[in-house]
Amino acid sequence: MEVVASLKDTEIPLIIQPTVGAFIPILESHRAEIEGIPRKTFRYGDTERHNLDVYYPSAEASSGGSVPILFFIYGGGFDSGTRQFPPPLDLGYTNVGAFFAKRGFLTVIPDYRLVPDVKFPGQAEDVRDAIAWFLANTAPVAAAVPSAALALSNPSIFLMGHSAGAHIITSLFFLPSVLPLASPVRAATRGLIPQGGVFRFDWEKLITRPGVLEDLYGSKETALELMPIALVEKADEALIASLPDVFVLVSERDPERLKDQTGELVKTLSTRSGKSVKYDAMKGHNHISPHWALFSGEGEEWAVQVAEWMKSKV
Repeated sequence: MEVVASLKDTEIPLIIQPTVGAFIPILESHRAEIEGIPRKTFRYGDTERHNLDVYYPSAEASSGGSVPILFFIYGGGFDSGTRQFPPPLDLGYTNVGAFFAKRGFLTVIPDYRLVPDVKFPGQAEDVRDAIAWFLANTAPVAAAVPSAALALSNPSIFLMGHSAGAHIITSLFFLPSVLPLASPVRAATRGLIPQGGVFRFDWEKLITRPGVLEDLYGSKETALELMPIALVEKADEALIASLPDVFVLVSERDPERLKDQTGELVKTLSTRSGKSVKYDAMKGHNHISPHWALFSGEGEEWAVQVAEWMKSKV
């Protein structure tokens, strides 16, 4: 975390390389433990972008009871990202799955289609389909690692998304055309955890690369109409009432405009729902560092807090 603290910049393109570079050797020193967590890959759809990895807790970590399920949806500006990086980055996100599995969560990291090969709301549909596939296949998932002794009946699902992933999970739960109120996916989801999300679009201060949002939505006008803040503002009462509990996070060293729109989301959700929305900062972190820090022994406090919050909702 010393490198993160030393970086004066907060703009995402400027911090990616030094941040990731600082954590690679630290994670490498924990490779055996990270890779010691069982992982299995499954196909949930038709393309190579429709694969997911499942990280299994030990029987001791899951205490032999019903195991909570965490889906992690990574970011990447809508046009990049993968659940499995090539070496020397290959412990990235693997560490996320291992970290939460070690704490008793069956952790699932799916890929999803990327711009320009997908249009909105296709990425939200992919996440929905990954969860729906899981709900329909709990038996083969559990059987893939018998030593985990998993109990997956009546699963409690939590959905954590970072950056573009936060946009995707928020959009999913505010699009009843994609996720109907009676959907088994909605019924099984106990909590949403958007982190450092892109919730409002300002073409003068874009977080994403130029042209990506137009490619995703088809036009600026459509993007503004369907961005997450707009979806929350116009959601009907039945949709608001159907929402699971929400825990919103932002990095302490995220770009200011990103922190502003995260605060706006929290305020709008609180106003619409009539109840307080849990909101916290990931102390000492920039936009890139929270997930790369897991299993490094540094900057893990936010994840411990999230794990405790999820367990309180099961």
